[in-house]
Amino acid sequence: MPPSPPDGAPAPRQRLLDGLAQVLSERPYAELTIADVVAAAHVSRRTFYEHFEGKEACLLALCERLSEEVLGVIAAGYDLAGDWVQELEKVTLAYLRNLQQRPALVRALYLEVLTLGARGLAMRRRINERFTQFLIMQVELSRLKEPGKRPLSSALATAVVGGINELIVQAIEEGRADRLVELQPTISEFTRAVLESLQAQGD
Repeated sequence: MPPSPPDGAPAPRQRLLDGLAQVLSERPYAELTIADVVAAAHVSRRTFYEHFEGKEACLLALCERLSEEVLGVIAAGYDLAGDWVQELEKVTLAYLRNLQQRPALVRALYLEVLTLGARGLAMRRRINERFTQFLIMQVELSRLKEPGKRPLSSALATAVVGGINELIVQAIEEGRADRLVELQPTISEFTRAVLESLQAQGD
């Protein structure tokens, strides 16, 4: 068993993920090596293989961590007492702001992870499902105050998340990963149209 890090020091796995994030800000995923990652993390190659089977597994873990961090930002910014549509628009803006602060990682999360084949696709679907379930949950919470509102179906929630993702992918491909907040008006209009369609007739 590897020794525990000193108190206050990041665990080796965390350091490796941070190292990969640093290297991704300097060069594309396809060009980096495990040697680059361990050098940035200041750990040994042996330590790397104690935590990951290869650089693909490290990238998948980094994408998982990024999605958890971003979802945490969204959840923390959502006010259950506020207007549900306005709150979702607010957290969408927070989501875009958070992503554009780290464009290299966004590219890895949205594009480069798909080069990993079935494992990358499974990761993207898992991440999308988290955001889909978050959206469904917010609608369900709003229905406690507005019982006449229809529930948001899984298919419709998936379409919303997929549409937002496609706009982000297009922005990345066009070199606008650092200006994702420009998508906010379009995403808000789209999301509002879907969510307001759930309102009971006559509301």
